[in-house]
Amino acid sequence: MENTQNMLLLDNDRIVKEGVSVFEVTDMPAYNVPYVSPHYIISVCKSGSLKVEYDASPAVFVPHDLAIIYPQHTLIAYSATPDYHATLIAVSAELYAKMGGLNFSNKRFAYEQLPHFHLTNSQYDDIMVFADTLHRITLYGLKSREDTLVSFTYILSQIIDYFHDTFFGSSADSIKWLSHRFYNAVIEHCHQHRDVKFYADLFCLSPKHFSSVVKQQTGHTAGYWIQHYLVIRAKQTLAYEPAVTVQSVADRFGFPDQASFCRYFKRETGLSPSEYRQSL
Repeated sequence: MENTQNMLLLDNDRIVKEGVSVFEVTDMPAYNVPYVSPHYIISVCKSGSLKVEYDASPAVFVPHDLAIIYPQHTLIAYSATPDYHATLIAVSAELYAKMGGLNFSNKRFAYEQLPHFHLTNSQYDDIMVFADTLHRITLYGLKSREDTLVSFTYILSQIIDYFHDTFFGSSADSIKWLSHRFYNAVIEHCHQHRDVKFYADLFCLSPKHFSSVVKQQTGHTAGYWIQHYLVIRAKQTLAYEPAVTVQSVADRFGFPDQASFCRYFKRETGLSPSEYRQSL
C-alpha cells in the first residue's frame, strides 16, 4: 500500500482510474480547511489520534476507530499527533454508484450521524486483511477486475455493518434501502427542491407515508433531513467562502431571493447568515 502525506487531494486521478485505492496516511494535506470528497472512504486509525469536524460535528479518531465518510460530506482536520497513522480505502464515485445498486450498506443514516466506531483487536485485524486484499486486487490485470472490486467491497461493507451492530447493539436502527436512496436524492436535488412531496414522488409514495417510513428508519422525518443537509451546506459556504455574498448563497441553494433565504436560515439556526458569519 502506498504511503502518502498528500492523501486524496492529489490522488483523485488514481482513485478514478483504479476504482478502489488503498492509502497509508501519516499526515493530513491541510489543516483547518474543509475537504469535500467525491469518494466513499473507509478510514481505519492505526496509531495516534486525529481531531476533526464532520459536517460541523467535532470528532476524535483514535487507534482501532473505523470511520465511514460518504461522498459530498465535509471533513475538516484540526490536528494530528506525531504518531498518527491510518489506512484509507477510497472508492471512486463511479464504483460507489455501481455498488449502490447492491444496497451495499443498510446503515447510511447511522454513519451520517456518527461516522466512526471502535473495533476490537480481532475486528481490526480482519479489516486490515480486507484492506490488503483490496490493494492486491488493484495490482492484478483481471478481466473481471471491476466486478471483483465491487463484490469484495460489498462484502467488506456487510462485515463493517456487522461490527457496527456488535458495538452499538443490534437494536440500532436498521436503515433500509429507502432511507439510503432518499439521502442520495437530497444531496443531488436539495439545491432546487426542499419539499417532501418532490422526494416522495421519486419513490412513488404519498408524502405522509414517505415521511413516516423515513422517520421509522432514521428517527427523523424527511423534512428534517432535507433541512439538516441544506443548513450544513449553507453554513459551510458562509464559513469557508467569505467572498461569496449572502445573495449568491441564496441563489446557489435555489431560494427566490435573499430575504427568503435569510428567514429560512434564521428559523433553522437562530441567526441570520450575516450574524452567523460574524460569530465565527
